[in-house]
Amino acid sequence: MKMTKTGKHNQMKHKNNKTKPKKELTVPMKNNKESSEGSSCVLQKGSKRKVEPVNATRSDKRVKLNPKQVANGSDKRSKKPNRVELEVQDEDRNLFEDFDELSNDSDSESDWVSDDSVSQLSLDSDEEFFRKPQAIECEASENIPLQSDLDTGSETENEELPWLMGMDAIEAAVTKVKVFEGMFPEMEPKRIDERKKEVVEFQEGQGAAPIIEEPLPESEDAHSSFEEILPELSIFENSLKSNTVLAVLKQDMELYGTVVVTVLCGRITINGYKARKLEPLTIYSPKGFNWVVISPKANKKPPKVDFVWEHLDQIFSRAQVENILSNYDKQRDAIILLKRNSRAQNVLSTFSKHMSENVFPLVNATNRPNYSSEYLLNCLIQSADKSNGLQVPTVWTKLPLKQDSRLMVTGGKGVGKSTLLRYMLNRHLEQFPRVLLIDLDIGQPELFVPQTVSCTVVDAPLLGPGLFLNKQPDIAFVVGHVNVVMCAEQYVRAVKKLLAYCWESPSLKGIPWLINTMGYNKGFGTELMALIVDCVEPTDLVQIYSTKAINNFDEPLDRQSLSKVVPVIYVADEFKLRGTLPKYTLHHLMCAVPPQSDRNFKPWTMSAKDSRYSNLLARLSATLHGNARNLTDCRPVQVDLDALQVLHLTSNEYSREELIAGMEANMVYLCKRSSADQPVECVGIGVVRAVDHKTDKVYLVPAMPFDRLTKVNCLVIGGGMCLPQGFFKDQGACVANKVPFVFVIDDSKSSKSVQQIYHRAPGFLGSPANKNV
Repeated sequence: MKMTKTGKHNQMKHKNNKTKPKKELTVPMKNNKESSEGSSCVLQKGSKRKVEPVNATRSDKRVKLNPKQVANGSDKRSKKPNRVELEVQDEDRNLFEDFDELSNDSDSESDWVSDDSVSQLSLDSDEEFFRKPQAIECEASENIPLQSDLDTGSETENEELPWLMGMDAIEAAVTKVKVFEGMFPEMEPKRIDERKKEVVEFQEGQGAAPIIEEPLPESEDAHSSFEEILPELSIFENSLKSNTVLAVLKQDMELYGTVVVTVLCGRITINGYKARKLEPLTIYSPKGFNWVVISPKANKKPPKVDFVWEHLDQIFSRAQVENILSNYDKQRDAIILLKRNSRAQNVLSTFSKHMSENVFPLVNATNRPNYSSEYLLNCLIQSADKSNGLQVPTVWTKLPLKQDSRLMVTGGKGVGKSTLLRYMLNRHLEQFPRVLLIDLDIGQPELFVPQTVSCTVVDAPLLGPGLFLNKQPDIAFVVGHVNVVMCAEQYVRAVKKLLAYCWESPSLKGIPWLINTMGYNKGFGTELMALIVDCVEPTDLVQIYSTKAINNFDEPLDRQSLSKVVPVIYVADEFKLRGTLPKYTLHHLMCAVPPQSDRNFKPWTMSAKDSRYSNLLARLSATLHGNARNLTDCRPVQVDLDALQVLHLTSNEYSREELIAGMEANMVYLCKRSSADQPVECVGIGVVRAVDHKTDKVYLVPAMPFDRLTKVNCLVIGGGMCLPQGFFKDQGACVANKVPFVFVIDDSKSSKSVQQIYHRAPGFLGSPANKNV
């Protein structure tokens, strides 16, 4: 309440000294079936009625009666009677919709104090008034003086306010307002159960309405809906000394970018992998793929917090750590440490220069709730959205993987073979510390470069696309092209050579195998699949079906169907089946990629060409060491040209001189060739900076570990894989604007990027050919 003494200098005189009409307190009431619209209850002076808003719910409105100014009746210069003005503040939750002014008889408007006056003796703030609401109750049978809260104070209080001593008592009708506990919560749910909301209305001339004092019960449905609308948010504490963030994870969080995560307390899962405590995990969650989701897992029993928090004293303050611990629920939450992935700086820089899409985010939006943490990490963090993250079907969790399993994943293009492969690997790394990943996809490989088949022993989870990890395989063979149609025989020879190495290697026995295959399902795709099954001898074969018929095989890949395939392409003796195909379990799965709900809005996803281009950019970023930011900043390796073989695996029409001219300022495969009739082993890739024909020297920038260069005796070019055109335009500050005949062009329209258009006969897609043509 605010009470202000009025004096002569505050009074205003009206030009026309007319009598002010008698004021009435009008309370608009809500209508029911019997009352008419706009009905109200009128309270006049001397009325014996009491108004009680009953059974107030959280959605009811509230009113604040604030006496704005009270005139001092002892002022000898003013002979007017005392006035009381009730000011109504229309807030978000008023108990009534409107209040008119309440006043006594007045001779003129000059007796009312102007609204511009400000109280200097504020007794209660607005916040305290609603924080501690008080119920004013009295008998309605008689008029009693309206007492202020200050009248009950001590004599000392009265001495401090002498202007109140001579104030006349004010007679007014008393209205009883019943206030319920918890009536004004800080946060209110948006949904209200209408069955629990009751409004008591009455008409003029009748008795007071019955008071219903039953409070609103909190049902389970209302409580659950309240939690859904306002979930408990995760808490982040930013370090002032390093690019590190300490967080309490209370809900699923998805990432856009790259970051290093370490679990300190609790449990989390990342794309099927159960993270171990104090294990740094590198996450790559770029645009165009499913974003990586970090999910806290509940515990049946509260785990022991055995982490020594004093280890973080050099990074975080004690208050920050205590804030994290005070908000940590041992049974539901997890405490994680997020660090910026500084090792990926060259990858991020390369993609920002040579990729038109923002594969990795540009953290510049200051209106995001966790902007300060995102700025430190250079990675976007937000609540998980089902449309962006991986949605794991239940059937994926039931796929078996044993110590002697050889699980083979098949299906058409874009059905999620690589995603299932990563999930299976992450899920079973807790049971098997080492898993063999055999990648037979030459178009979009998971770990190594395109045009190769490889095998890699994986002992760490793949938290994102594996192409960003730049892992070196145990062994790989190059086939010469990304399209199996152009290198059909070279591909099968390389697969047989690779599987022979896996069967003969003692270190690869006793661990499960995961085999990734291509999405080539038409043409001779079934014939090719029969040869791969004969080489792999799988124990389980997963066939993923798509909603599009063009992305499915013509028939199930069971043992009986593959045994009946008549060879058309692979008719030579070296490609014949060794005998009856081995027995295996066939698992039929539907594509887990959700259908696009809005056809007008289609998010950008990486196509097969984009994936190959990104693979090259990630590999070429490994050439940058130290302060190097461009290929021209890297020191090349000098190699004798006479000691190298130069090959084009899919064509014999080019001479050695032509191949040498074609590899200059281009990307090449660094290989090891043992014999002319054997597949070529691939060690890595590199860029030929220049060729000195006078000294027969080749200046090479390798995108691989230098210790493997001793194996290289052969360079392979061709197959549609060349150096991206952006590297010619952006060659660094030292050669800027000095390269002739170079301009910004699109790689798809470049002379080095061959546009291959294959004619598909009508029988290719299953429709019979017209024999009359």
